[in-house]
Amino acid sequence: MKLTRRSALRMALAGVATSLVGSRAQAASAQIIRLTKIKVGGTYQFQLPNGAPALLFRTKTGVFAYQTICTHQGGLTKYFSPKKLLVCSVHNASFDPFKKGAVVTGPAVDPLPTVKVAVKSGWVVLA
Repeated sequence: MKLTRRSALRMALAGVATSLVGSRAQAASAQIIRLTKIKVGGTYQFQLPNGAPALLFRTKTGVFAYQTICTHQGGLTKYFSPKKLLVCSVHNASFDPFKKGAVVTGPAVDPLPTVKVAVKSGWVVLA
C-alpha cells in the first residue's frame, strides 16, 4: 500500500477514533492478549504500535489478525459475526476475514492488510 499524505492522515484519524471509542488493548509490546482470554470463535480488538486498529480472530486451528482500516478510502471496518464479514462504515465495502481478508463487495478492490501474530508462552503476540 502506497503511503500518501491523505492515507497517513486517515490512519492517524483512525487511531484517534479507535482510542476515543475504547480500543480494548494497546499492543505497545509484542504481547496482545493471553490466549485463554479469547474463546474459540471469538474476536479481540487491539491497536498496533503505529496506532492502527486491528482485529484478532481465534479459530480451532489458531489465531490470525487484520488491520481494520478499509483499503478503499480509509474508513474503519467493523466485524459482523452473523455474516462473518468485516464491513466498512463509510461505503459498506465488505471483506471476508476467513479468506485472507478478500473483498466481498466493493468499492474496495484490495484485501485488508494482515497482521502477523503467533502464540508464544500462552500469549498471542505480534510476530
